[in-house]
Amino acid sequence: MTSFRKFFLTAGSVLLGSAVIGQRVTPSAELREFTEQRIRHQKTLGLTLGSFALANIAVGAVAVGQTAGETKYFYKMNVYWNLVNLGIAGAGLLGSRKKRADAETLADAVRQHENMKQVLLINAGLDVAYVIGGAYLRERAEPHPAKADQLRGYGTSIMAQGGFLLAFDLVNYFIFKSRGDKQERLLLSSSPNGLGVVLPIR
Repeated sequence: MTSFRKFFLTAGSVLLGSAVIGQRVTPSAELREFTEQRIRHQKTLGLTLGSFALANIAVGAVAVGQTAGETKYFYKMNVYWNLVNLGIAGAGLLGSRKKRADAETLADAVRQHENMKQVLLINAGLDVAYVIGGAYLRERAEPHPAKADQLRGYGTSIMAQGGFLLAFDLVNYFIFKSRGDKQERLLLSSSPNGLGVVLPIR
């Protein structure tokens, strides 16, 4: 390879690298809006779940000391369950604060969008399992009369919490899908180079 050819290859690599860096730092207005919309939605998810958790913890903490039997265990499980929800919401909010719309390429944005939909669908499947698990606990109360109140209270609480989370995850999945998929297709179709991979659009 001649020195002349090496020079042009090196120069081309530098220019290509600069173009890629420029694309990452200054995304198009459409790409930026697509990313910002997802980040805003993720923050809304965290705030909604966190508010729901705080309300349940506050009500449950008071009600546990003022009720008895099955109802007491219902509120007690609500507190336990929503301490976990609060932790998840807090972690999600911290994660969304670190994300910047101007730092994502088209490939990054599409991957994040698709991942978010998959996470919500997986969560919905887990929510169904929670409801079934709560129903199972209630059924176990019959052969265990000594723990009947606890099993029924915990079971009812888990069914209620699972039902809320199921609705929460499905609603947000369809919001992500209806808002984001159209923008995603437009961005992919207008991209001059594409992503180099085939991504399923649900």
